[in-house]
Amino acid sequence: MQTYPVTGPSMLDPMWFNTVRHGQHPAEVAADGSVTVNGVALRLCRDTLSAGTAVRVWLNGSGFFVCATRDEIEREAQGWHDAEAAKAEERRQQLNALRADAEAFNARIVLPVRWDVGIKDVLSGLSATSWGDGRSKATVEHVYLLDELQAGRLKRQAGDFLCTSASGTNGKRWSSVVDRGHDGDGQPFQPKVTCKACLAQARRWMQD
Repeated sequence: MQTYPVTGPSMLDPMWFNTVRHGQHPAEVAADGSVTVNGVALRLCRDTLSAGTAVRVWLNGSGFFVCATRDEIEREAQGWHDAEAAKAEERRQQLNALRADAEAFNARIVLPVRWDVGIKDVLSGLSATSWGDGRSKATVEHVYLLDELQAGRLKRQAGDFLCTSASGTNGKRWSSVVDRGHDGDGQPFQPKVTCKACLAQARRWMQD
């Protein structure tokens, strides 16, 4: 966006300066090339704009007053808005794709009992190995059994993970009873099972 430096009287009223030092202020280019902000006429230093051009005036980061045309400011704002909307849509599609992949994969795990997806409570805190929300990067999604399961030597109680019993490394503390992701529309969904040990146990019930 092109900006145009403007200058005012050699002595500026401190009260006026404090009023206009923040934000952008609407003005219009006069026939003599000046722009008036809150009663004080500022003059374009080098460049000229057509009389009647709508501008906005502000104090830039270097401490100088500049202006830009309202049309160009609005075009830039619209461009930023469009770029943000495009990024949001891309993210929405990515999250929806994750949901579709999780649903398709988990549908292949046809256990003879009810189950959900859970995670172990890994107390990593906000450390270098965390996601930034207290969850360790090593966290995986487990098959969390809602009913008792007995299949040959495999015996699990309701509340166990398929990969290990409560008497093993389940522990009794949970980040949540079950784990949920959220799709691009903010709707919860069952995440994809990623625990290799759970999947190894579930292999006998996996469908192609």
